[in-house]
Amino acid sequence: MIGTKCLPYLAALGLVLGGPAQATLPPLSPPQYGAYGPLILCEGDLSIAVEPNEAAHVVGSIFRIINDDYVVAATPALLPISSLASLGGTSKTDIIGLGNLTLAFRYRGELPPSGARDAIFAREGFRDGDVRYAISTQYASTSSDSLRSMLIIASPSFDGSEADKAILSRFRLDAVNPSACIRPAGFAAGKTDRGAAVFVESFEDSFYPGLYPAAPTDGPGYHCLNGVGFAFYAGERLRRPWQSLQVGQSHLMRSNVVVTLSGPVEPMRPTDPGDAREHPAGQLHGSGVTFYPSRGVGPPYAPPGVREDGSWLIELGKDKNSRLEIRFPAGDKALAGFALIERLEFVAPGDPRCGTAPR
Repeated sequence: MIGTKCLPYLAALGLVLGGPAQATLPPLSPPQYGAYGPLILCEGDLSIAVEPNEAAHVVGSIFRIINDDYVVAATPALLPISSLASLGGTSKTDIIGLGNLTLAFRYRGELPPSGARDAIFAREGFRDGDVRYAISTQYASTSSDSLRSMLIIASPSFDGSEADKAILSRFRLDAVNPSACIRPAGFAAGKTDRGAAVFVESFEDSFYPGLYPAAPTDGPGYHCLNGVGFAFYAGERLRRPWQSLQVGQSHLMRSNVVVTLSGPVEPMRPTDPGDAREHPAGQLHGSGVTFYPSRGVGPPYAPPGVREDGSWLIELGKDKNSRLEIRFPAGDKALAGFALIERLEFVAPGDPRCGTAPR
């Protein structure tokens, strides 16, 4: 029982915290679906082909096409003509002709409410200041004073130059869409057609297409994680996110041992930039090492009759945004994790070993 002397303190605490009625909860994630190409997505009379080395990702009202080189996202909107770039715009790239009478208008307005809500979970291309375009999804023209059905298209690779045309030209305006067309707009409304059966929901597959390529990469190779890199060898496999997204965990696998790496969100940098020999593990003193004992035998943490491994969590970096986290099993499997830590090295921006990255 709470004493009466405690009530004033609890009331004050409620004022400080805002109370349950004023609590701000994070928005619920919309359903997310992913599928690998080849397939075709459509919105209105507009279509885009997803190639075999790419994935389609649907996040509420937003759909994205992802490959290792870039990600391009789109969300439908009803826009007034006045919100679009005019033929007398300030730059020749305010309107880009894509062929087949298709025009991409530079768009500097707000996202529709549905797109703004869902962009929280698909930020690439939809951050403040990002370059965006709008393409009509209607084959027939409409009057100049009406709203138009448009597709707002965004990509971190857009820079407002003629180079943006290479990605924008993938969107084709056709009077009749292909019969195999899949319409992402139907996902949230539960109106998916048979072609959408190739899509999987994110909770059904931890390596679903919205985050990961279809298959692991066999060693030897090199992998970078925002300022830090390491070599992986023959006999090892790497399951890493799409390079253009630069989000999600990476998993180094050898035999039955998996080492998982998370972060850093911002580039991890040496403490002394002038010391070319500095090792990332030297930042361990500013972070931590945690050992987690086994939680027991059998489900839900291990197969029946099998004891779950204990595990290690190694955190490198004092600042949480530029911190690299490494998890791996304990016991005789721990050697793989500690050996990987020794392989780490700082890498400079543009290091050719890091492969492709957004331009």
